[in-house]
Amino acid sequence: MTDIKGRTVLVTGGCGFIGAHVARRYVDEGARVVVLDNFSSPNPVTVKGARIIEGDVRDVKAIEDAMAGVDIVSHQAAVLNMFAGIDDKITELDVNVTGTINVLNAALKAGVKKLVYASSCGMYGQSEYLPQDEKHPKNPAWPYGITKYAGELYCQLYTRLHGLPTVSLRYSEVYGPGEWYGRVMTLFIKRVLEGKAPVIFSGGKLLRDYVYIDDVVEANMLATKRDDVNGMAFNIGGPEPLNAARIAEIVCSIIDPAIKPIHDDPMPGTSSVHQPGRPRLVQELNDFVLDSSLAKQKLGWEPRVKPGEGIRRSIDWVKKNKQAWNVTARV
Repeated sequence: MTDIKGRTVLVTGGCGFIGAHVARRYVDEGARVVVLDNFSSPNPVTVKGARIIEGDVRDVKAIEDAMAGVDIVSHQAAVLNMFAGIDDKITELDVNVTGTINVLNAALKAGVKKLVYASSCGMYGQSEYLPQDEKHPKNPAWPYGITKYAGELYCQLYTRLHGLPTVSLRYSEVYGPGEWYGRVMTLFIKRVLEGKAPVIFSGGKLLRDYVYIDDVVEANMLATKRDDVNGMAFNIGGPEPLNAARIAEIVCSIIDPAIKPIHDDPMPGTSSVHQPGRPRLVQELNDFVLDSSLAKQKLGWEPRVKPGEGIRRSIDWVKKNKQAWNVTARV
């Protein structure tokens, strides 16, 4: 087992949604935490107890300087915006792939004892069977999925070729307090809090896999501590699949049961007349549901937070931080 207490941990992207939660947990576990972040998130978070360094994973010197004396790396930094990746594939490639190689090289040079990589279920693309396990074919629908899969392959290569202990976690759709504004659940919450009806596309029947942020953080801690899973990748999915209709139902029931959803079917890449400013994603996936049984078997991990409770916590956070979502929607 790799101890966390007393270790120095570098969290890349540690001022973003997932990275900040992970960094905070490392602090709570007794680690000396260093955060490297370029503050590109609309609402960067400063983690109390962590040393914050402004820097970019594309900058080799910045990475090497931040890596000095580090025992454990949590690589969360990435371009995570589907439309941005579609429009600017070179930047996304540079950050998500070249940036990951920079982190791996610096970790190897510094003698890091464990690196946990934030991967993505976006590598699977359209489902060929459900639930999707780690052996599911990889056919990403968007550039983002390609870059995350490439980063994961490099992590596994560095484990085999150089002996650098790495573990990859393939997140499903992570939600919870601090989430950026623009994905379906956040759109619904904001509209209903404003007294407006949530807008559901195409009947809202497509299944999605949502995992609460605290469960994702716990997966990161277990992946950090376990020494018998190096070179492996794990699905990190939620306790039950949800569709948009069910999410809207839960959100309305918590905030205002009198509000009922409205339905629309805009063309991919265009916005609904009821909800301008947030285009519908192109190449929308059919049902996707992850099989996380390997994580349970090898890490002892399983999701704990049910959708109703997780969405309630998200709503409570937004009520106290309304300014955080007064930004342009992004997917």
